[in-house]
Amino acid sequence: MSIVRRMMMLTIIITALLAAGSPALAQSTTPAPAPLPPTTAPTPPVVAPSPVSPIDLPIEPPVPGRAAGDGDGDGDGDGDGDGGPDEEPPIIYGEELPADDTIVYVIDCSGSMNWDRQSYIGLDGQVTSGTKLDRAKVELIRSVSALTERFRFNVVAYDCSLRTAFPDLRPADGANKGSAVSWISAQRASGATGTGPATALGLGDKENTTVVLLSDGAPNCGANGIPGHQAMILGANTQNARIHCFGIAADGQFRQFLVDVASATGGVYVDVP
Repeated sequence: MSIVRRMMMLTIIITALLAAGSPALAQSTTPAPAPLPPTTAPTPPVVAPSPVSPIDLPIEPPVPGRAAGDGDGDGDGDGDGDGGPDEEPPIIYGEELPADDTIVYVIDCSGSMNWDRQSYIGLDGQVTSGTKLDRAKVELIRSVSALTERFRFNVVAYDCSLRTAFPDLRPADGANKGSAVSWISAQRASGATGTGPATALGLGDKENTTVVLLSDGAPNCGANGIPGHQAMILGANTQNARIHCFGIAADGQFRQFLVDVASATGGVYVDVP
C-alpha cells in the first residue's frame, strides 16, 4: 500500500473516532470545568441554650415581701411568723409582769374590800366611783381580756371560802376570757380574808408558774396569823412560781405581808389605790 493511501485511511479512522465521542479522547482533549463558588454562606448549626442553674450558695433565693434577715415573711425580722404579739406579757394596773405561759389571778373579795369608795376609770372609759373591789375587778377584767392565746389561765376569788372561774387552767381564747369576765363581774365582797389558802390553791396546779395576788393585805382566816399565811403560801410553792402582789390601799403590817411574799418568790410588789 502506498504511503498516500495509508495516510488517507488513518485520517478516516481518526475522523470516525471523533464523531463517535470517544471518552478517552474527550478526557484527553477537554479539561474538567472548575467548581462554582457557593452563592450563599453556609447556615451555622442551631445550638440550644443550656438551662440556667441556681446559684450554688448556702442561702435561700429571695422571696418577694420578705425583709433581709427575716425567715418568716412577715417583715419583722423575728423569724416567728406572728409579728411578736404572742410574746406580749400580761399587764395589770399598767404593770408588765414577768410570766411564762400560765397565770392564775387571786382576788380578795373579803368584807374590807367593800370599803374606801374612790373615783376611777371604768371599763367604758368614763369616770365613776367604787369600792376597792370595784376597782380591782375592773383592772382584773382588763388584764384577762388582754391575755394572748399563748397563755393558760384561771381566777380564784376568796373570802374565807374559795371559788374558781374554772376547774383547771384554760387557754386564753375568746370564749374562756369571756366566761372569766362574766364570772369576775359577778363577785361580791363579804366575810373574812383567807389569803394563804387562796394563794395556795392558785399554786395547786404545778404547771402554773405565775400568780397575781390582789388584796388589801389583812389575812385573818384559814391560817394562824400573818406568819401562818406566809408559810402556807411559800410551802405550797414547790414549783418556784413568781407571785406578784398588788396592795390595794394596803398599809402597815398588811402591806408588808404582801411585800414579803412577792420578794420571797421573785415577784413584784406594787401599791395601787
